Amino acid sequence: MHHHLIGPFWGNVAIIGIAGAITVACFVAMFWMLLRPGETDRRHPKYAVLRDDR
Repeated sequence: MHHHLIGPFWGNVAIIGIAGAITVACFVAMFWMLLRPGETDRRHPKYAVLRDDR
């Protein structure tokens, strides 16, 4: 029977840690761009999501 985590323990920990860090960085970037888009044109499609009447 083969185990799905074949390989050195610390190698698996490193890969899981790197993948987790990339995932967290993507979520941070997503929320940063949603809340502070940097776009000044009020007709930009981003502001349709961020309207006050929603």
